[in-house]
Amino acid sequence: MIAWLNQCNVGCRQSSLYSEDDPLWELDSSNFNNVVLGKNNAWIIEFYNNWCGHCIRFVPTWKQFSREIKTWKRIIDVAVVNCNDPQNIKLCRFYEVDSFPTIKLFWHHTAQNDTGEMLNGKRDIISIENKIIDFLESHWNEGVPSDWPNLQPLPTQNLHEISREMHDPKQSIMLFAEFPESYIGRKVILDLSFQRNAVIRRILSTNEKLMHDLRIEVSNDTLPVLTRVYKNNFQMPLFKFSQDTNSTYIRDQIFEHVIGVSRSKAKKEDIMPLEKSSNVIPGTNAVYMVDLENAIYNLLSKEIGVTKLIDGEKLATLKSFLSVLKTYFPGTTPVMNFLARFYDWVINKNSSISGEEFVQAMEEVQDKTAFLPTIRSWVGCKGSEPKYRGYPCSLWTLFHTLTVQADKKDEETVDGPKRNQVLFTIRDYIKNFFTCEECSKNFLEMAENVENEVSTSREAVLWLWEAHNKVNHRLSGDVTEDPKYPKIQFPSSYACPKCQMKDSKNDEITWDKDLVLQFLHKFYDRKNILTLEEDRVQDSNPAKENLLTNNSAMGIEFILSPSSLLLLLLYYYFQQSLKMF
Repeated sequence: MIAWLNQCNVGCRQSSLYSEDDPLWELDSSNFNNVVLGKNNAWIIEFYNNWCGHCIRFVPTWKQFSREIKTWKRIIDVAVVNCNDPQNIKLCRFYEVDSFPTIKLFWHHTAQNDTGEMLNGKRDIISIENKIIDFLESHWNEGVPSDWPNLQPLPTQNLHEISREMHDPKQSIMLFAEFPESYIGRKVILDLSFQRNAVIRRILSTNEKLMHDLRIEVSNDTLPVLTRVYKNNFQMPLFKFSQDTNSTYIRDQIFEHVIGVSRSKAKKEDIMPLEKSSNVIPGTNAVYMVDLENAIYNLLSKEIGVTKLIDGEKLATLKSFLSVLKTYFPGTTPVMNFLARFYDWVINKNSSISGEEFVQAMEEVQDKTAFLPTIRSWVGCKGSEPKYRGYPCSLWTLFHTLTVQADKKDEETVDGPKRNQVLFTIRDYIKNFFTCEECSKNFLEMAENVENEVSTSREAVLWLWEAHNKVNHRLSGDVTEDPKYPKIQFPSSYACPKCQMKDSKNDEITWDKDLVLQFLHKFYDRKNILTLEEDRVQDSNPAKENLLTNNSAMGIEFILSPSSLLLLLLYYYFQQSLKMF
């Protein structure tokens, strides 16, 4: 790849959602193998994307989960990988990560070719802990390191057998009695696994003879029980709980009794509920070409490119999406040349493409006359912090731009996609390649009947606009919302006073869709997209409307800037002065 295309501008390295204060490993392509492979412990690893809303919302859960099991490290350790970091794309592709967040489990002494086991289902802390135990036990017969505690129920059927195993008169063993379906005993064993002197075994209520010897009554009101047994058969009951007792409380009580330190003292909420900020940052001008190009680069290299194998429906979607881009994207000549070349390369692939082959071809088709800039700093989609806005904002902007450009075409293209097909192709992209799992699911639910609802390119523009407003409404006040750029219904009454009417009783908005369509046509028009050169003099360019925007992914507010008015007046005066010569 030629040198200028390899230069990594601001924003190339991606901001982590985690910090060094969290009891987990932050892995990347430079340390993954050294840290994970061939070790005595198993691993549970979250592969995430720092722009993914679902990932951002999941951060407090994963942080708290890592605290809850921090004493399990000898058995299983916790790590994260940011797949949006360019250096990790190959790593995430190898481990078959195609949606976020993806959680994978790895057995101890994991090998180079082991891609791990997916953790599916509920992702609350208790469910994740339960699935870890299921994972450990499913592999237990393969052998475990000698210093691991025994999670298997004690098969011994009488108290004398237990005593015979003890050689020191002062030696003791703790027995945790519970019902077979309970996970609490195994969690207690793992909680104490860092302390080698604390020997604890699980016994089941179905072991009737041993339960009788220990004088433990089997009922919902009397289990679980923790008792200590010494060599001389002396038994000291320690705790008696019931089935209704909170499992976290049980673990906390036992941990503090055995270790002398509270297990729960580290339990501290990471994120307080966000308050609406009064210090809202004034927005940026209209649609920026750098944001659109960033969106294309990101989706090609970090979403499609992270896919291990592109075939079948995925390959058909890729061909359709590239066709839409080369037909309707209002890009610069080098970018359009690149899209045309890349499309020609992909269209000739009949069976499948590997993600690695795709990314390599993306580089090889570029030269001085045909190239796609790498990620640069966001402009219109810049958030108040790196974790906010960015790529999701730019992707929405790209999708709106494509539907509007298709609707503004005077006639259908001969060899390109039909204008009303653009929205369907966007839906298929979301289904097959969009890596934010929850976001994809939500969009596809909205688009379930889209082919019955949309038959024209005009309807496609309005359908996407309405869908985006629904998303903004749902995410308003969410932890993923940038407090400096609150999500609003677009366009605001400032941007288009006649587009909406509010019901004074319930604040519901009634939209004039004809005016909204006119507004969208103007806002996403090719001639109103700002390039980097125009960014520097945007306020003094009379060819463009002077629009200050407050753009929260879509929520955009326009106000007339006094400074830009002054610049316009100076520009007008300068032009009039020229006429005198």
